[in-house]
Amino acid sequence: MNEEVVTVLKMVEEGKISVDKAKEIIEALESSSKNTDIVPAKLYDDKFFRVNILSNEGDRVNIQLPIKVIKEVIKLTGKLPISTSIEGMEGIDIDEIMNTIVSCLDNEVMGDIVDISSSQGDIVKIGIS
Repeated sequence: MNEEVVTVLKMVEEGKISVDKAKEIIEALESSSKNTDIVPAKLYDDKFFRVNILSNEGDRVNIQLPIKVIKEVIKLTGKLPISTSIEGMEGIDIDEIMNTIVSCLDNEVMGDIVDISSSQGDIVKIGIS
């Protein structure tokens, strides 16, 4: 069992997230592990970190940041500026998300990192391409 799954199960045990949310996260982690590749460092730094969100109400958020920029922000500040005050993010461990992103950057992972489709029709995709 990988480290991310263990962390999700601990969050359920501690009551931070529901069993349904844990199932959704674990399925996304398993899906992302099947869709990842490793590329040479020089080419990797030219890639983009992408966040795509589509709400069931039609709202869209599309963010793309160069990997070089993200690495520099992490190097200078030790973290990414991720807000914890977003509705629906209650109980989500931002530090764990940050650690997962940093691990993906350190290991030069390509492809989907997170791919979630909620029962309400919301879609969240985070990846490097």
